[in-house]
Amino acid sequence: MPVMRRVLFIVLAAALAAVNAAAAAEPNPYTIFANARSYWLAQRYPQMLAYDVAVAVTEGGKQRVERYDSALDARTGRIVVDPVSDYELAHPVKPKGINLGLLFPIGKPLPPIDFLGVPHLAPTYSFGMAPFVPAPTPTPFDSAALVRDIRREFHDPNPRVSSPAPSPSGLQTIVVTAASARDYTIRLLGEEPVDGHLCYHLALHPTHDPQRLRIREAWIDEHTFAVWKLIDALNFKSGAGTTVPWTIRFADLDGAHYIAEEDANAPLRAGGEIYTRTTVRFELLRAVARMPLGPPIVAGVARGERLEEP
Repeated sequence: MPVMRRVLFIVLAAALAAVNAAAAAEPNPYTIFANARSYWLAQRYPQMLAYDVAVAVTEGGKQRVERYDSALDARTGRIVVDPVSDYELAHPVKPKGINLGLLFPIGKPLPPIDFLGVPHLAPTYSFGMAPFVPAPTPTPFDSAALVRDIRREFHDPNPRVSSPAPSPSGLQTIVVTAASARDYTIRLLGEEPVDGHLCYHLALHPTHDPQRLRIREAWIDEHTFAVWKLIDALNFKSGAGTTVPWTIRFADLDGAHYIAEEDANAPLRAGGEIYTRTTVRFELLRAVARMPLGPPIVAGVARGERLEEP
């Protein structure tokens, strides 16, 4: 009997040691998220970008796409856009019926000119992962300031590590185990591939202000900490996009991280139409020497709607 007890004790001790080792080896989800924010803050974009914003919808079984010429001044965050899409140029709206003065219009109402409004969007937007990051300036990049920014985001006033060791990717590893007032509670759901990248899959729940803190799931590269996929509880400042969750995917171009597309996860009602599928894509991104468009557009044409991120 004593021998059996000894064997059982050894087996239980080994099992407990294995469980403790596995728990110790499991990555900290808060550190993963902090490193993803560090990755965003380290991005540097061309000073001026030109691109198309494509808004694609499926309505009544028919697919339609509007593309808007857009540009971004990455030094200031200023966006300019041509409010007349290629679809509007190819399909000019012609009033139907007879208009007896201005008081008694007769005929079918005009269809919406813009599917969701004029898109005032930048492909560098981080969905709250990081504040606005300006284009490069002659000032050298300050990694210590980057660490301070991350700690400020996590409300950690008393860091215990003054010089974190760099991760294999060269990014700073930020310890946030003692943050006093986190914006999110974060769980590690596992590891999954996204577009060929092995990622940590995180679940996030806002501790306050869920309309502003919109991220609910994130897929973060295990090696670089780049975000390859997000699920937001809602999208844009106002309009139909705020009523459903969205899936956002990212891509790299010339060494920088950009939004590739944003997909609504449910049908949208906008302008009297029901869109069973809605996608916003960023296309033809390219660096330019000067802003190719005129002054920024204040509102959309006709309906006065403007599609923009918070």
